[in-house]
Amino acid sequence: MTHSDFLELRSEGLVKLGVSPSVALSLIKYLPRRYQAAHAFWSWVLVLSIPAAFVLWYFTKWYWGLLSLFFTTPIINESMRKSACQFVMEHATKDPEFFESLFQQGLITVVNKH
Repeated sequence: MTHSDFLELRSEGLVKLGVSPSVALSLIKYLPRRYQAAHAFWSWVLVLSIPAAFVLWYFTKWYWGLLSLFFTTPIINESMRKSACQFVMEHATKDPEFFESLFQQGLITVVNKH
């Protein structure tokens, strides 16, 4: 399938683009800088959320740190995975070469909506 075929079918509402989170995370380095910057920012937020949980644990009630560690950190991680997928799909929609390269390698899939 070519990029123009995909865009035509997508505009008719017949197909959508799919990519697995692990593939999307590995493709971040091939995306434009704005996507890379957003991913880098949230990566640092994720990393810093762990010591922040321990700071909360020490300076406030212990359960605030525990809640932060067990709820905030996984939420940030899952959001990063979803946004990486969205970044790849958005860029593949805009860039024909990127789309066709990923499609030929089987890294993205075109899925029927029905």
